[in-house]
Amino acid sequence: MASVGAAVGLGNALRFPGLCAKYGGGTFLFVYLIALIVMGLPILNAEIALGRKVRGGAPKCMASLYKRAEPIGWASCFNSLIVAIIYAGILGWILVMVIKIAPLCSSAQATQSAEAGNYFFTQVLKSGKVSPLVLVCGICGWVLMYLCLRGGANSLSKTAKFTVVIPIILLFFMAVRGLLYSNSGEALRALFVPDFKAFLSAELWLNALGQVFFSLSILVGIMPAYGAYLPEGTNVFRDGIIIAAADFFVSLLSSVVLFTTLYGCGMQGEISQSGIVTAFMVYPVAITRFCGNGTVCAAVGVLFYSSLAMMAMQSAVSMAEAAANPVAEKFGLDKKRLVAVISLIGAAACVIFSTPVAEATLDISDHFANYFNILFLGIAECMVLGSKAKKVNLVGEINRYTRKAKMPYKPFVFSLKFLCPAVLISLTAWAVYHYAFIEHGMFGGYPLWAQAAFGWSVSLTVFASGFVIKLLSRPKKKFLRRIKAARRYRSFHREY
Repeated sequence: MASVGAAVGLGNALRFPGLCAKYGGGTFLFVYLIALIVMGLPILNAEIALGRKVRGGAPKCMASLYKRAEPIGWASCFNSLIVAIIYAGILGWILVMVIKIAPLCSSAQATQSAEAGNYFFTQVLKSGKVSPLVLVCGICGWVLMYLCLRGGANSLSKTAKFTVVIPIILLFFMAVRGLLYSNSGEALRALFVPDFKAFLSAELWLNALGQVFFSLSILVGIMPAYGAYLPEGTNVFRDGIIIAAADFFVSLLSSVVLFTTLYGCGMQGEISQSGIVTAFMVYPVAITRFCGNGTVCAAVGVLFYSSLAMMAMQSAVSMAEAAANPVAEKFGLDKKRLVAVISLIGAAACVIFSTPVAEATLDISDHFANYFNILFLGIAECMVLGSKAKKVNLVGEINRYTRKAKMPYKPFVFSLKFLCPAVLISLTAWAVYHYAFIEHGMFGGYPLWAQAAFGWSVSLTVFASGFVIKLLSRPKKKFLRRIKAARRYRSFHREY
């Protein structure tokens, strides 16, 4: 349940439907599903099985495969921590909308669509130097996250029963309402019928393949950490299929909700690839137009944003757990105290998410941490996994407690060793080319100093963290070796 909660998040509810709209609906779904089976499942199973075998997070798993690869694991952990802080900032924004959507729906008759769409950014976030409401909601989000994190995987799995199941139920009811619109058939055709011309688009393939890595929460240190909690006898291959199926189902359900709702409200042209635009500019307008009754619209809005808040919290908690558990284990720290420190740092970061520059900060830092960093880390991890898969018998570990369905050996090794690195390298090359030549280094129109402050500095910190932690832990190891050598020396002389 905790792993399903890590995989099912805001990317499924907001970004996936936008990509479907941009790249021909059924065409994107088909390519995504193939990539999920061919690339997503092998990496997902490999990370979970390796975590169970080694009984540790990403750093310990990487070190078990290749000693010098430990910094890759630490970089993944700290990148996940930065993404957790970003998701917690979004969680604070969503909690604000839980409070604000009801009065917005009540005044919908006197509110223009443009006003409703720009309401959060103009009336709430940019109302002053610091928005007290956004700051308080951000801090409340970290309090909730701390309560989830302090109990470890057991607490996370119990939380996931609510933060995964309840949003799915709410999305299901919204999908039913969307299907009742008169033009729901047109919306479903746009979603499911493939546009065969789109198959020729290289951008479609790259985005569909990339979404698999981002959506499943692989290559970010989460799945090895959760795999370390699994008891012997667990069928890893079956669990991997359940996680991937749940991820795809929620993505599909969210797409049905978005397409039918926006088509029903006459807003089909407003579907955006950006999850932030969809959540805070498109959905407020759609919810205020949901029906003619302001009270019903308000209730739907509160329930919808509450479900998004649960998804955001589960994603942020999973990312924070991926960092907290290995650090506590490495340095022998008390897990609850470490989680409290992380929560305090995250709560302090909420200040910047409550200022007028929050949108730019989030946009830049999310693009670097959640895109560039994952691509580079993914290339390194896949190369290590692929080169050592035969040596450590990863397929045997995955299939150890399977019955009928098993992970095939040759396709698994081919995917890890050749296919996944090739796809990730292609994605990286395309992203760098797009950044350098199409946007001319001015990502999103932001100045270079802003990109350096909130983007490149984030990437530099992440990749430097692995080597810093290895250096910090080295003296301790030497000291322990000297103590053991001294004990052996004394023991030898006593026996002599």
